[in-house]
Amino acid sequence: MIRDDQVVGGRDEAEHSAWWRELRARGIDTDRARTDLGTVWDYLRHDPKWAFDPERDYGGIIFFGSRDIGGSSVIANLVRDRGLGDVPVVFSGYRGEAAKFRLAAEKLNLNPNQIIEEPLAQNTGQNAVYSVRMLEQHGRDVSSVIAVCTPFHARRVWGTLMKQCPGVEQVAIPAADVSLENYMKYGNRPDASTAPHPKSIVAITMGEIKRLDEYPGEGHIIREDIPDDVRHAYDRLSETFRPAERRS
Repeated sequence: MIRDDQVVGGRDEAEHSAWWRELRARGIDTDRARTDLGTVWDYLRHDPKWAFDPERDYGGIIFFGSRDIGGSSVIANLVRDRGLGDVPVVFSGYRGEAAKFRLAAEKLNLNPNQIIEEPLAQNTGQNAVYSVRMLEQHGRDVSSVIAVCTPFHARRVWGTLMKQCPGVEQVAIPAADVSLENYMKYGNRPDASTAPHPKSIVAITMGEIKRLDEYPGEGHIIREDIPDDVRHAYDRLSETFRPAERRS
């Protein structure tokens, strides 16, 4: 899996440094911003209740599609390192996204017979519901499942599964153990030219907090109380950075 000591991809370091210099030139306290962004990032990507339990029988692994093709390596390494060769893996996403990640994972020696492709889901809720349904159709007990996604997406993925999939009682999310700083530098893509600009990653990260606020009232995810330190960090960041807009 991508980690701080084992990153994938990369961009011109000068671009990353130039962005921070531009912010400082605008009078922004970049040290404070880095700290606050790290606080929000760590909240989104990690929670002890998502820990992988080697003694638990998981009904399946659900991959929530993204633009980071390196997510296929997270799946392949997870299966290999955790001995999950008998657990089906659902790749979910429309417009060829599921197939793209399936093929990339197969190139990393994920067993094709282990894979289920779900090609219809157009958003996180559909990723969750359609994938769980397919696992059930394959006779799997879905009370415990594993979800794999980009680090900033993890909390919303958990909230979606718990809200929209009544048969799911426990979700493990082995999110990539990588700092926001390194994710902004390297992403999780082998081709540096496709990695998004740091400001895009910041906007997406900020947008996740916005969705955690709005989505429970719309019935998409369960509500969680955002810790005060995360809320304060987000509020300070909102003075400088705009969250990414919601997709329709």
